[in-house]
Amino acid sequence: MTGLRCDAVDGLRRRWMIARDAVRLNRRARAEWQARPDNAFTTDGYAVVPDLLDRAECERLVALADDLLTESSRVISGNCYTWVKAQAAHGRNTQVREILNVNEVDPGVAALLDERVVQREFEARLGEPVELYGFSIQVDGTDTRTKRGFHVDTLHPPVLKAFIYLTDVHDEADGPYTIIPGSHRHYVRKAINDFINAVSSSGRRDMHHVVADRRQTPVLGPAGTMILSTQDAMHKGGSEHSGRPRYALIAHGTTARHFAGGPLTEGRALVEGP
Repeated sequence: MTGLRCDAVDGLRRRWMIARDAVRLNRRARAEWQARPDNAFTTDGYAVVPDLLDRAECERLVALADDLLTESSRVISGNCYTWVKAQAAHGRNTQVREILNVNEVDPGVAALLDERVVQREFEARLGEPVELYGFSIQVDGTDTRTKRGFHVDTLHPPVLKAFIYLTDVHDEADGPYTIIPGSHRHYVRKAINDFINAVSSSGRRDMHHVVADRRQTPVLGPAGTMILSTQDAMHKGGSEHSGRPRYALIAHGTTARHFAGGPLTEGRALVEGP
C-alpha cells in the first residue's frame, strides 16, 4: 500500500505542477497581450494579407517542393531537411510533409527573410520587434482521418507563424488553416485543457474541452495570400480536406525579446535517429 500511496501522491504532484505551470504561463501571456496595441490581429489572433506573392512565385515554390520532397525524412543540405510526419509515432497528420529551413537552399526565400517582409507585417500589429527562425514549405495532402484537432503550439512565450498559400484554398475541401478567433485570450480554457491532458496522458497542447469551436473560422484565399497567426490561439488544419493537396510557405518566429536564434529543428530527430 505504501508504494501505491507514493505513486498516487507523485501523480497528484505532477498534475498539480502542470496546472501551476499552465496558470503561470497564461498569466505571462495575458500581461503581454494586454500591453499590445488594440487592432484586428491582437483581438482575433490572426490577420490576412492578400497578394504577398505573385502566382508565378507560388508555382515556382510548388515545383521546388515537389523536387525536394520524398517519402521519407532526409537531410537536403546543412540545416535544410525534410520532415515526413507519417514516420512519427503519434499517428497524426500522416499526409503532411515539410521542408524545414528552406531559406538555406532557395535564394528567393532567403531574400524574403533578409528583407524582413514578414517580420514588418507582424511588427506593425504587435508594436514590437519580431524575429524569424526560418521558413518551411509544407505540403498537406488530402486527409479526413488523421488530422490533428484544435491545439496550441505553446502557452508562452508566443510562437508566431505566417502561412502563405502557394495553391488556391477556395473551400474546406482544400484544407484551409482554421482558427478560433480570440482564443489566444481564452486563458482559463487553455489551462483546463492542459490539466485534463495531464490526467488522461493526452497531448499537452491539444484543445478538446470547453472549446468555442462554433466560432471556428477556415481562412480561405487564392495562392499568394498570407495569414499572420499567433499559435497560442486554438487552431488546426482543415479536417474536411478531401480536395487537393495544400502547399504553403510558412514563416516561423517569435517576438525579439523571446528569440533564441535559429535554425528550425522540429522533426529533425526523424532524420538523425536515436
